[in-house]
Amino acid sequence: METVKIIDVTPRDGLQDASGYVPVSEKIALIEGLLKAGVRSVEVTAFVRPDWIPLLADADPLVDQLRHLDGEWIALVPNERGLKRAISAGIPAVTLVASASESHNKSNLNRSRVDTLAALARVTELAHQAGMQVKGAISTSFSCPFEGEIPTKDVLMVAEAYLRMGVDAIGIADTMGTANPAAVKERVKELNTVRGKVPLSLHLHDRFGWGLANVAMAYEYGVREYEVALAGLGGCPYAPGAAGNLDTEKLVEFFIAQKIFIPIDLNLLAATRVRLLSVLSRKLAAPVMDEN
Repeated sequence: METVKIIDVTPRDGLQDASGYVPVSEKIALIEGLLKAGVRSVEVTAFVRPDWIPLLADADPLVDQLRHLDGEWIALVPNERGLKRAISAGIPAVTLVASASESHNKSNLNRSRVDTLAALARVTELAHQAGMQVKGAISTSFSCPFEGEIPTKDVLMVAEAYLRMGVDAIGIADTMGTANPAAVKERVKELNTVRGKVPLSLHLHDRFGWGLANVAMAYEYGVREYEVALAGLGGCPYAPGAAGNLDTEKLVEFFIAQKIFIPIDLNLLAATRVRLLSVLSRKLAAPVMDEN
C-alpha cells in the first residue's frame, strides 16, 4: 500500500522561536506523545549555540533523556562544532542547512553560501564516519525575506553541492510560506533530474493556506517525505515574517482522505497538541545556560 513518511519538527522548528519556554520534561512528553500517536521520525532539537536560539539551549540533556525511547531522532547541526555535540549525544541522523538565498544564508549562518557548503562537506564526511544519516536542507527554496522570489537555479546549485558531498537525503524548505503549486512543481521536477535515488523531502510553512495544495503537487511528482509541526507552530528567528509550519494533523487528515496509508492516530496527536499548547500558554522564560 502506498504510504508517506511524516517527519514532525515540532520540538525543534516548532519551538525555536516560541512565545514561551518548554521545559525538558515537557519536551520529552511531547516526543513520547508523537511516538504513541505513530509518528516515528522526529526532529528533536538543534545543536546550536545557546545564545543563538535560547529556547533550544537544552539540546544535550534533552537527547540524554531520549535513550529509552524507540524512534528515529534527528537533530539540526549548523557546523562541525554542532556535529561533534550530536555525535557525543548519540543522535543517529542530522540535518544540515544552507540557504538558496545568499542574504538569508549570511543572516542565518553568518557566512556566504560558498563558505557554508565548503564547511558542510567536511561535516558530512565526519557524520558518515560516525555512522549517521545526513540530510542536506535548503532554506528559502522559494522566497527570501531580503531578496524576494528565489530562482530555481539557486536551489539546484545548493542541491548539487549536497549531492557531491554524498548526503543521504535532500530537503527543500518554504521558509516564508509563500510557495504555490506551480513553484513546487517547477522545483521538484528540476530536482528530480539531478537527485537520482536520493530521497527528497518538503518542508512547508503555510502563510496563505496553500500548504496542502503544495503537498498534492509534490506528491504527484514523487515526493514522499514531509516535515510538519503540531498546531502549525514555528517560524525562523533569522527570517523576519516567516509563517508557521504546515500542521501535522492537517497533513495526516489530508493523506487519510486520499486513501494513502498513514499509521498515525489523530486523537492521540490532538491530545499531544493540547498539552503542548497548555505549556506554551504559561509563557515561561528560558533558563540561562552556559555556552557549549
